[in-house]
Amino acid sequence: MNKCPECGSVNIFFQSHTGESSCKDCGLILDESPFDTSPFVPDNVKSSALHPAVSHAGGLGMDGKIVKHSWLYSTREKNLRLANSRIHSIASRLKLPEYIVKEAKLIFKTAVDKNLNIGRDNASFAYGSVYASCSMHCLPKTPLELVAYTDMTKKKLMKAYRILVKELNLKVNVCDPLDLIPRFATKMGLSQKTITTAINIVMKLKGSKVINGRNPKTIVASALYVASKKNGEKITQRIVANAVGVIEVTIRKRSHEIEAELGI
Repeated sequence: MNKCPECGSVNIFFQSHTGESSCKDCGLILDESPFDTSPFVPDNVKSSALHPAVSHAGGLGMDGKIVKHSWLYSTREKNLRLANSRIHSIASRLKLPEYIVKEAKLIFKTAVDKNLNIGRDNASFAYGSVYASCSMHCLPKTPLELVAYTDMTKKKLMKAYRILVKELNLKVNVCDPLDLIPRFATKMGLSQKTITTAINIVMKLKGSKVINGRNPKTIVASALYVASKKNGEKITQRIVANAVGVIEVTIRKRSHEIEAELGI
């Protein structure tokens, strides 16, 4: 029984129309195409632009051009093509700008050139590349937003992301919490008064040990929670945690620190 060399899964899917096999669990395209599944064409039919469906030694005639058969691509080429398609899909769902897409594709290609994806999940590297691109350009997107409504998990995404940052020496920018407050407050339907209060809280904490070296999203979540309590807006730590993409325990701990620091 065939096994995926990347994840060890036996859940292999063969596509008869392309003649290639792929792993349903990790998405790896296997370089196993023992035969050409294109339609039979008699010898007396000449290959030309007039016959677009005629095979050209492993290619297809399309509008006068020779297009390479999918089974002729190497495993590396197939993985790059699949990753690019996946990156475009993520970008389309999250409405990411083109420069984020280009950076993510470059990150993934560099990782493949350095063989970082060998023995690892290509799908998680595609998601990790998008998240790294967003972080490098300080575009506020959380891991939970990237994996929402997909088969990918936050844990696998973050594992791939950390490998990419470390092995490729990526310069990831730390976002200013002030830039994130309006976005997440609006997402939770909080008032402008609470937004202003949260911004003032973060500004007062600038340079303090409460926020120095801390994850900007935890500061934003905690500031919004403290601000909403102060203004009498009923919102739970779970709602804030789900909206921002952090855990409740962190919000609880950081909120106590903020209240103690500011005497709220």
